[in-house]
Amino acid sequence: MVVLLASGCTNLSLGGDSGVSGNGVVIRTFDSSLKNVQSDDEFALHLEVQNTGDAIATAAAQLINIYPQDWNVFNTDQMIGELLPADEDAGTEGQIGTLDWRLRAPELQRGEQRTYNPMVRVFYSYETRVIKPITFLTSEELRRAVQNGESLPSEPAIVSAGPLSVNVQTGEFVRTKDDWEQSYFPVEITITNTGGGLIAGENYPIGIEVINPPGTVFRGDCPRASQTEWMAFDTNILPAGLTRPVSPMAINMWDGKQTKVTCELKVVNPPEYRESRELKVVLKYIYYQDATIPITVTGTREWGF
Repeated sequence: MVVLLASGCTNLSLGGDSGVSGNGVVIRTFDSSLKNVQSDDEFALHLEVQNTGDAIATAAAQLINIYPQDWNVFNTDQMIGELLPADEDAGTEGQIGTLDWRLRAPELQRGEQRTYNPMVRVFYSYETRVIKPITFLTSEELRRAVQNGESLPSEPAIVSAGPLSVNVQTGEFVRTKDDWEQSYFPVEITITNTGGGLIAGENYPIGIEVINPPGTVFRGDCPRASQTEWMAFDTNILPAGLTRPVSPMAINMWDGKQTKVTCELKVVNPPEYRESRELKVVLKYIYYQDATIPITVTGTREWGF
């Protein structure tokens, strides 16, 4: 049984109608048909998850924190399958997936009582997409706007809902100089874990693709080549059926909470006057979240000498 030991992971104790809000695939219910059992009693654990984000998810679950042989359960890893996001046009919510495990309470001596905490770990592959509009304008157009008292506010980035939030900082606008071949500008991308769980893999790897706005090129790699760490992703931690995401580059969220990527771009095709162009970011990763439920077992076995 492979168990991930990672600090910062949220352990959610859910039962009955309890649930967790958030974006991405969230655990709505992790419950037991019996919470107080005797040795050899059979009972079931029930899991219900829902895709509350904007991307299609492929999900699987592991039952951990117990010895499978003691509980007579051997299908601890199970695929949940593909979960579709909500469709506003059709008026449907994000797809719900369920799993069930049949268990038998372990043998304990008569009079002995123990409380166990079976845990479910739900993994899912996901994408976060970002579109950041950037205003490009010439020096002459900037002077004209200033003289006319016009404001040039920076348009906010459009970020798909998921367990990672993204902020793209570019400044209020990009002014192309008269010598436009010397027009450079930075872009800072801040990725924050807001989903209540963790990214799967050593040092929390995230596949990343940054697509530059039309009329620009990267000055160097974005992210830098030294940041690629896809090989640190150990697929042995994943339930069968989940695979590593495919992405041109990768970065690490070293503390599992936040990471930043800084790029520099060069303007190679300036606007005639003023133009809004889009920078895009695509993140691919596998995320997981835990939930536990207490089961109290009372022994009934008479032990011989």
